[in-house]
Amino acid sequence: MGVLARFGRFWRRVAVPLSVAVLSIPAGCAYRGGDIGNPVARKLEWRSYIGGDDIRATCAAGTPDRYRLVYNGVYERQLRMYDLDSARHLLIARVRGPADVDQVSLGDLLKPWRAKAARVQLDPAQYRTLVAAFTTSGMFGPPPVGLDLPSRSFFWTAAYCRHGHFGFTAWKYPSAAFTALTFVKPLLALDPTGVPLARAHVLRYDSQWEMEAAKGNVVSFLLTVGQHGLVQ
Repeated sequence: MGVLARFGRFWRRVAVPLSVAVLSIPAGCAYRGGDIGNPVARKLEWRSYIGGDDIRATCAAGTPDRYRLVYNGVYERQLRMYDLDSARHLLIARVRGPADVDQVSLGDLLKPWRAKAARVQLDPAQYRTLVAAFTTSGMFGPPPVGLDLPSRSFFWTAAYCRHGHFGFTAWKYPSAAFTALTFVKPLLALDPTGVPLARAHVLRYDSQWEMEAAKGNVVSFLLTVGQHGLVQ
């Protein structure tokens, strides 16, 4: 048996314990613009990243507009993260799917849990089209205060600094607002990662997942939308 084959057998024995160790790291650190595609950083900084704490901290009159959209397609199945910078018309896309242990690398044991990342330079027309879709989707209207966003569900969130004002909102499936979103199609058309969207659907009760969540073996969280961001 070759070295790689032996390593493959070893990896499959340790993959689940290693993933549990990564997921069990206590959360709560502030996101400051690092690599959210890194699974350890994502676990530590996820709430801060999705809530746009770094955007809020620098949002003031005269600062460039910034937008962050996150799609939670059931946390352990798919995450899509998009950051848009108006100053450079730069869209950064990151997509993470289910861990694939066949992607293991001797130089990167966390590779199966990393997000696939790409950068896209938008032209002015593409940028305007995307921001117009944000508007028609209701991004800049009143947030759905009290809306709960469980990890095992389908939802979009948006954190932004627009015209010097910070805002946060969300859309959860199933709802009329989620179905009526107009930014999803143009956003996916600009996404160069090539990863199809995990389509939202009704989830049945999963007793196995509930048991694993109770043991802390899977990521389980509940975010709640407040008037000015996530409820702490």
